[in-house]
This record gives sequence, structure tokens and C-alpha cells, in this order.
Amino acid sequence: MAKRPSATRPPPEAQVTGEGGAARAAVMTSPEPSSRRPVVVIGALAVLAVIIHLGTIAAQRESMQASLAASDAFVMAANLQARETVMMAHANTPGLDRDVRAGALGEAMALRQGEQGLEAVKARHDTLRAQAQTAAARAGGLGLGEAALLLAILSLAVGEMISSRALARGAMALGGVGLLVALAAALGLSL
Repeated sequence: MAKRPSATRPPPEAQVTGEGGAARAAVMTSPEPSSRRPVVVIGALAVLAVIIHLGTIAAQRESMQASLAASDAFVMAANLQARETVMMAHANTPGLDRDVRAGALGEAMALRQGEQGLEAVKARHDTLRAQAQTAAARAGGLGLGEAALLLAILSLAVGEMISSRALARGAMALGGVGLLVALAAALGLSL
């Protein structure tokens, strides 16, 4: 049997000769490590922006859940107050027996005490409202930090495209500020 000639590709050096060969050779060579640094920085900033975005979403969800629970507590407190008012009015109705009046007053007083009493529900409402406001402030700070990081990524990319070291340095500074703002918000520090 005769051997068929193999259809192998010529070596890369042979492929880059000819028309446009210099341009293809430039693309095929690996970039200098210093020219890869902006790409690595942009990638790292993008990963951090995603992480901060996830934190922002979690803080927003926490704020919404606390707000809904606070609204429920407020409605419960309003119901307890209405029931207390009805019981007090019933106790003060003329012509009632002393036992009926005492029972109505006792029930009205019981509505204010205990874990499900009016005072406890009002305190729970205030606590939940404060938690919602804290989470909303944290979400705002994280969102601001994320926006600064995204603007830094964009500025760094533009700075590299137009070979502007000043813009690239400014973008790095903006990215650092964005990280600090996000970190302060995550730690609960207000700006």
C-alpha cells in the first residue's frame, strides 16, 4: 500500500510569512507581563464589583424583609390598641355588673402585657424599623462603592486604549475609593 502524504499544517513560522505576516506574528506572540497588568487589574475590579453587587442585593433584601415585618408589627399594634379601646369602652358602659366590668378592664390591661402584648409589639416594631433603615443605608453605601468600581473599570479601560497613564492612575484611585466605601458600608460605618 502506498503511503498518503500527510496533510499537516506548516509550522507557525511558515504561516506568518507572506502578506500580512508581520501583523499575524504580532498577534501570535504573548504580550509582555507589564502590558497584561491592566487586564488583570480590570478583571480583579470586575470580580470585586460582582461581590459587592451581591452584598448590595442581600442588604436590600434584608431591608425589605425587616420593613415588611415592621409593617406587620404596626398592624398588630393597631389591632391591639383598637381591641383595648373597645374593652375599655365596654368596661365603662353604664349598668354593667361589677364582675363584667372587672373582667373587661382585666382583659384590656392584659392586652398591654406579655410577649404578644401591645408594649412588646410596639418595641418589636421599633427594632424592626431600625433594622430596615440600617440595612437600607448599608445597601446604599455598597451601591455607591459598586458604582465607583464600575466607573474605575471603564476609566481604566479607556486609559489603556488611549495610553493615558494619568487616566489609568485616576481610575485606580477611584477603584480604591470605591472599595473603601463598600468596605465601610459592609462594616456598618456611615459616611
